[in-house]
Amino acid sequence: MYTRYTSFEELTDDFLNREGIAVRYAGEDDEIVEVSYPELAAMIFSRTDELRAECADVEVIRAAQTIDTVVDIFAHVIAGCDVVMADPMVPQDAVDRTMIAAIGARSVRLSTRDARGRIIVSRKEGELLFFTSGTTSRSKIVRLTSESFCTSAWSGQSMLACGEGDVILSVLPLAHVFGFVCSLLWGLAYGATVALGRGIGRIGEDAWLFRPTILPAVPSIIGGMLKADAFNPELKIVLIGAAPCRPETVAALREKGIATYLGYGLTETASGIAITQDLDEPEALYPCPGADFIIEKDGEVAVATPCMMQGYIGAIPMFDGDRFYTGDIGSIDEKGRLHLVGRKKDVLLLESGTKVFCPEYEEDLTEMTGVTDLGLILKRGHIELIAGPGTDEEALRKAVAEYNQQLPGSLQIHDVIISVAPLPRTRTGKLKRYELQEKYSR
Repeated sequence: MYTRYTSFEELTDDFLNREGIAVRYAGEDDEIVEVSYPELAAMIFSRTDELRAECADVEVIRAAQTIDTVVDIFAHVIAGCDVVMADPMVPQDAVDRTMIAAIGARSVRLSTRDARGRIIVSRKEGELLFFTSGTTSRSKIVRLTSESFCTSAWSGQSMLACGEGDVILSVLPLAHVFGFVCSLLWGLAYGATVALGRGIGRIGEDAWLFRPTILPAVPSIIGGMLKADAFNPELKIVLIGAAPCRPETVAALREKGIATYLGYGLTETASGIAITQDLDEPEALYPCPGADFIIEKDGEVAVATPCMMQGYIGAIPMFDGDRFYTGDIGSIDEKGRLHLVGRKKDVLLLESGTKVFCPEYEEDLTEMTGVTDLGLILKRGHIELIAGPGTDEEALRKAVAEYNQQLPGSLQIHDVIISVAPLPRTRTGKLKRYELQEKYSR
């Protein structure tokens, strides 16, 4: 029913035959500037011609919400350049390290030989390199193709359609796959208008300036908009992803008459692989086309999908055959719907989509205080620290206050709880985080 594009060049070619507005953004004095689909195609192909003569094998794009960024992403990939998608806030030294690794990985890819020793011809278009959403250097670099992204957009369209007449407000970072696919590529692939927002701080203004009908967002953004009552009357669909969403948030949107869809995906799967279909049970997620889920014995979700990454740079993927181990715990009901429970490993997923690597906090605080029986949990959206019995609470709170000073507000420890029993651990001493979370998060 919907065209499944195989490359950015094929998609951009199709722009030439369309009517309608592809992109809107705010110009000087907040005047709306519009770019038609044929105009966008002309800009991309003109830039592609320039890049074929001048661009390096690997380039960094600081993915801001601008028309120049949109053009540059498409043009670099079509020109055959690998693109490191860097958030404007990513430190330069991290980007420099990524560039070195990406150049090495590209060299290996272009020199790969078949069984007869012949160099395998590389695909025509460049790859897109995304950071996973870790908060530290443990973040991995994921290799994805334009075909994977186009397939992801098609999968999403098959489950939740957009089209001519829809306006998608793009406020999520384009350097993250949820933002790139759901705020940008999905709309452009299927004829909607993408409105480039001016930042989270102006989302309320942008809702009334651009009058979106669809808003992809993380739970924390929606929570802020609910408090400010910042929704325009034209908004009919909210797509929430990247982090767990509270039932009361969905209920509040429903009261406003806004259809709410929850999406599930990973950087490694080029965004969405499951999404709400039953609006009265939004947490029950149906697999997107081609996504095949199984639940391992320990409850971990493993998936095979046509949108899968090519691999990590400098790290070993969590694969078994063609299945990727997601690190999430879940179950599948009698209707084949996926229900997510939480994270398997040592990560807390905040409502903003940010991942907190628990051992870093715990090791730092152990070094500061000498307390070894520590564990982090997530309670009502806040990070809390649980300590074993006999801990000097006053000294620990003082250390936590000092530790918090080096962290952004959303990543600070909100409270300290002293347990009456030792924290639950395995025979080898590893913390049973899910037991800890279940006991203290109520």
